[in-house]
Amino acid sequence: MKILVVDDDAVTLNMLKEFLEGKSFEVSLAQSADQAMEKIRKESIPLVLSDIRMEDSDGLSLLSELKKQRPDVVMILMTGFGSMEGAIEAIQKGAFDYISKPFDLDKLLLLVNKAVQHIDGMRKSGSVSEEPPVILPPRTLIGSTPKIVEVYKTLARATLTNSTVLIHGESGTGKELVARAIHENSARKAKKFVAVNCGALTESLLESELFGHLRGAFTGAQSDKRGLFEEADGGSLFLDEIGDVSPGLQVKLLRVLQEGEIKPVGSNRQIKVDVRIIAATHRDLPKLVSQGKFREDLFYRLKVIEIEIPPLRDRKDDIPELARVFLNEYSLKAGKAIRTISPEAMRSLKSWKWPGNVRELEHQIERAVTLTGGSVLSEDDFEFLNATEAEAPQAKDGDKKSLEEMEKLHILRVLRDVDYNKSKASEILGIDRATLYRKAQKFGISLKNE
Repeated sequence: MKILVVDDDAVTLNMLKEFLEGKSFEVSLAQSADQAMEKIRKESIPLVLSDIRMEDSDGLSLLSELKKQRPDVVMILMTGFGSMEGAIEAIQKGAFDYISKPFDLDKLLLLVNKAVQHIDGMRKSGSVSEEPPVILPPRTLIGSTPKIVEVYKTLARATLTNSTVLIHGESGTGKELVARAIHENSARKAKKFVAVNCGALTESLLESELFGHLRGAFTGAQSDKRGLFEEADGGSLFLDEIGDVSPGLQVKLLRVLQEGEIKPVGSNRQIKVDVRIIAATHRDLPKLVSQGKFREDLFYRLKVIEIEIPPLRDRKDDIPELARVFLNEYSLKAGKAIRTISPEAMRSLKSWKWPGNVRELEHQIERAVTLTGGSVLSEDDFEFLNATEAEAPQAKDGDKKSLEEMEKLHILRVLRDVDYNKSKASEILGIDRATLYRKAQKFGISLKNE
């Protein structure tokens, strides 16, 4: 591949020419932005390595001109006056990357090779001539593998009734999407769909949220409050992480299912409600029932219709479609024309175990779109894949221990990357903070940087 090096310093030009030609690149030289543009008009040059500050011109002006006349040319900027502001300006104006002088030649070579991979990806995909991303419809379930098709079938049957639904699935599999789809395709669609994460609230707060309270019912209750059951009257109430509800609250939920009545905290008055309950959990409810931690009668009341959502690792052929949808969505939001994901990166995405499931895939695509400077996402844009591959054991089918060890290593890696910021770690992993705490406890992981 041909590289054009632009710098007003002859020593730097000759040094880079000798170094890059030694790495099998064809190198052309220019000592100003005008010379560079003249060469680019005459020669087929896909990659430019340019200094920012030159005596008669500057690299940022060259970058702006390239973006107007040759937007397909990839540009890396160099500067001896490195600063955060300079880096931001370079990236915002469309530079592929930015490196400060004096630079390590090995690091420069890595950066050049990354740009070459990006250019190859654009050529293979033909992405330069593709149409920009379209405005997407509201988020819905995605996939066509047999296991997710079974979910669609059961979901469709659930829309025809008012029966309670119990959705099983790991964190990040899309349990709320299933619940919303049931509601929005049912006879209750004109009324509210109300969702609450039972695992994220204390018992007393959850009771108040669900059933409401009267003024003075407890410290801080300064006015009457309608509960979520009343808010969802005529519609559907989605109780996420139902397995985390306390035994005392389980009794009150059972009464609602049996009698169709609620009693606000601090009140003696029963209120009639017409609400369809859709519950979800990542936990093994039959096991909790056998351990006496979950009421058997409530369990059977909830599981009139059961839906099991497969983890992403069990429907890997859906990953390309999911990834493309997320890529279009987040490139549109970021105002970037990121067209596709390279074949190599897609293979890596399909080989990963995805402990955080679809939600983790979504956040990794969002992160890659936000940070990339190119129009094709390459393997380098998904650093977590290579960073964890060497550490994680190769899991065999049915090898539960290996999968759990892989999940533990991935959580540890993400925590280290974000300096143990639990909110950021939860976002990247595609799980909520309550789930992160549970997994940390399960795997014996400290959530503090010790």
